[in-house]
Amino acid sequence: MTVFWSLAAVMVMIALLFILPALFRKVSSDAAGIDHDALNVEVIRSQLAELDADLQTGRLSEDQHADARRDLEQELLSDLDKDSTAVKKGKIRGGQWVAILLVAGIPLLATSLYNLLGSKQIIPQLAQMQSNPHPPSPANPNGQLSVEEMVNRLAERLRSQPDDRKGWVMLARSYVVLKRYDQAVEAYRNIMRLGGESPELLADFADALAMSQGGRFIPETGELLQRALAAQPDNVKALWLAGHWKNQSGEPAAALEYWQKAQALLPANGEDAAVIRQQIAGVRKQLGLPPQESTTQVVTAAATPATSSTAPVDAAIRVEVTLDPKLADQVRPEDTVFIFARAVHGPRMPLAIVRKLARELPLTITLDDSLAMSPAMVLSKFPEVSVGARISRSGNAMPQSGDLQGDKSPVAVGKDTSVAITIDSRVP
Repeated sequence: MTVFWSLAAVMVMIALLFILPALFRKVSSDAAGIDHDALNVEVIRSQLAELDADLQTGRLSEDQHADARRDLEQELLSDLDKDSTAVKKGKIRGGQWVAILLVAGIPLLATSLYNLLGSKQIIPQLAQMQSNPHPPSPANPNGQLSVEEMVNRLAERLRSQPDDRKGWVMLARSYVVLKRYDQAVEAYRNIMRLGGESPELLADFADALAMSQGGRFIPETGELLQRALAAQPDNVKALWLAGHWKNQSGEPAAALEYWQKAQALLPANGEDAAVIRQQIAGVRKQLGLPPQESTTQVVTAAATPATSSTAPVDAAIRVEVTLDPKLADQVRPEDTVFIFARAVHGPRMPLAIVRKLARELPLTITLDDSLAMSPAMVLSKFPEVSVGARISRSGNAMPQSGDLQGDKSPVAVGKDTSVAITIDSRVP
């Protein structure tokens, strides 16, 4: 506390040094009189000039002019007499009494306010901060934590409080936002461990798990989706993902059923509905079924301005995939082939992806919005994409060293776009 009172005393003394000289300074009667008198004279002179001008223009008679001039002269004499009296009174050194009151009052007032509102722990806290400083992040010179730093701190806290389910939910969703899908999966496993098996969390877990596999649906993903739909059959996200799961597993009829259920739950004019209609159209074409009734499409077209900059929803890329004969002896018939399109500038999540077997090479497929992983990330939203094909012996959608690959970039997205991909290189 000694430090505080010393600092307070110094600050009060500095404040008084600014105030006291002004209070003890004698007022110069001459200077004060000249300034004030000069101002009065100038004002009266200006008014007299206006009176003279009015007399010359005929706006005032001579009698009116004389009366007005006499009034102004009396006003000037009265003002000068008042100023002289005020100056004489100003010689009384009343500032001394004010100074005495301030010298005694300021420290007393400051002490009272501090005891009433202040914190007696502030000096020890400042000393502690100086001995254990936390420098701001280089990316945040103002000392504010970045999203990554806050997420890392939450993860650190959960290591000491592993049963905080709400904390794990927040952490899992934060990891998804940061595209740290592997860590999101581990966070969701902790949520499941703590009994957080709501349909929404199960669907979110399945989504994160698929993303951690580069868009590939593994058996665990399908199991999560089935549990979510058993608890809530009208969960749109679970229905949407289940359609992708079945379509990727080679069951287009089951995919169509899931997507049609999801479509019935979505607003007809919404963006998600437009995407899922395209996915349904692709599956119906694959199954040899006639196109779906287009009444909802008409409504959507009528509600959408003709000047919209959104790319057409029927954008598609026809991809011919071949294997370089020099690499044929390094490929087994049961190896997995992934054909995909990604945004040239944007997230690495596939905008469309197809899974085939190496024994089907050479092959031709069509990438379109029906093969999207997310309604927000579809092929038709991007003017240019990168198209690739990769052979994976492990069946993992994430590239691994030794996989065989080929790609083309950039590729313009359009209704009749075609591209030829030759798998002729190896992933380092």
